[in-house]
Amino acid sequence: MTSVNGVGAEAHVARLLGEALRRIREEILADSEEHFPGLRVSHYRLLELIPPEGARITDLAEAATMTKQGLGQHVDYLQKLGYTESTRLPEDRRVRLVRRTTSGDQAVAHSQAAIARVEHSWSTHLGPTRYTTLRQTLQDLGNWH
Repeated sequence: MTSVNGVGAEAHVARLLGEALRRIREEILADSEEHFPGLRVSHYRLLELIPPEGARITDLAEAATMTKQGLGQHVDYLQKLGYTESTRLPEDRRVRLVRRTTSGDQAVAHSQAAIARVEHSWSTHLGPTRYTTLRQTLQDLGNWH
């Protein structure tokens, strides 16, 4: 008999990484709606990609591995909620520069604090040596071609 949730079966690495990511998402969203209505984890990720000086839609789309159109829709949604603002560059009116608002900065601080709580929890559970090894291993895998 197979299991839907993986109990009793050897979980593959994608499932294991997915469960770890689920824990991070849960922590970010735990009280998100109360403080930052309308935001999903993907919105927090996008807000974190925007540097303080702002970024062009094209550059953000590349960093987020999204189409310009898809990213533009996310930015429009975030702008409607007051987390971003955008302007056209005077030297090239086709280019849209996106910046976080104060609310956007606060949302980024919220998600970064949630991630830090999870990391601290994992470090406590695994011990500092195993946690450092985990981080280094994930970094090596992410940089490996």
